Amino acid sequence: MAFPSLSTTASLDFELTREIGQQGKNSTVFVAHDKQLDAEIVIKKIEKARLPAIEEFFAEAKRLYDSSHQHVVQIKYACQDDQYIYLAMPLYARGSLKTLIDARFLTVREIIRYALQFLQGLHNIHVKGLVHFDIKPDNILLSDSNEALVADFGITGQMNQHGMAQPGLNYALNMPPEVFAQLVHSSTYDIYSAGVALYRLCNGNQVFYSQSSRYSTQDELKEAIITGGFPDRKEYPAHIPMALRKAINKAMDIDQAKRPDTVLDLINLLSPIDQLLDWSFTPSSGQDEWTLETDSSIFSVIFTSNANRSSVSTTKFLKRSQKRQNVSKGTFDVSGLSAKEIGKQIQALLLSLE
Repeated sequence: MAFPSLSTTASLDFELTREIGQQGKNSTVFVAHDKQLDAEIVIKKIEKARLPAIEEFFAEAKRLYDSSHQHVVQIKYACQDDQYIYLAMPLYARGSLKTLIDARFLTVREIIRYALQFLQGLHNIHVKGLVHFDIKPDNILLSDSNEALVADFGITGQMNQHGMAQPGLNYALNMPPEVFAQLVHSSTYDIYSAGVALYRLCNGNQVFYSQSSRYSTQDELKEAIITGGFPDRKEYPAHIPMALRKAINKAMDIDQAKRPDTVLDLINLLSPIDQLLDWSFTPSSGQDEWTLETDSSIFSVIFTSNANRSSVSTTKFLKRSQKRQNVSKGTFDVSGLSAKEIGKQIQALLLSLE
């Protein structure tokens, strides 16, 4: 006996408690209280009138569902009323990678760990035939277990039979130079954007936005993106190892053919990096400090610069005796040297202290 097909419309009851500021082109994001589950969740509220067609109402929800993966944000449910579409997702109290790098610099170990996690999620997205088009620290959330998750599928595009897709829009600071020459893009678009995201994890947002502010017009910024002047591929803190710089710069190559072919290729460039993993970096006005804690001691390397002199000094704090020693090989004058040469000397020192 055939079971009759049943269709029903159910109701969901949640209260939007506060906006969390992640506004997109057509949406606003809130923390909400789900009254059925008695739980705090995140609701993305999308205005129907701003979507191009009825078929687009649940497109983002479907893409999220189809891209299910341990390093992709989970969708709990999707629903609608007369004016809006609502996407329900978990609330992650740790926020995003942008939240984290706004607060402090990451160690190389943290950068690589988060990178390998969100890149696994991105690889899964590509395998499902999608181009994300909006990979950036703001859209990489941190789970309760401190793992990186790819989020926000609002402008994700479906690949055609040739592996190409068209974005809903482009965000200037993380878009590749080919955007100015073509309408459709392959997954190398995301590889470039992932490179920019990793660059921001290394340098912090203040440096990244300071660079972008050098360009007074959109045309100047466009030219800098096309020629590879933005982001500045030569500007990295001294503790970022050369292998990591090369991997990031390869991902951000202005020539699509010279980027890693796939996300897995980028993962393979990052995975073997094993130098300078645990140095902490703290910049301040006129002084940069790197610290490394081991089982028995804490090294502190300080670069100081003023109008008259630039120098590097190093101390070693012994945990057992609670004594601090000067490290003679780590104390030297760098006055008159270029920023590049100073960075090279400091990195050589950091490597020698490991």
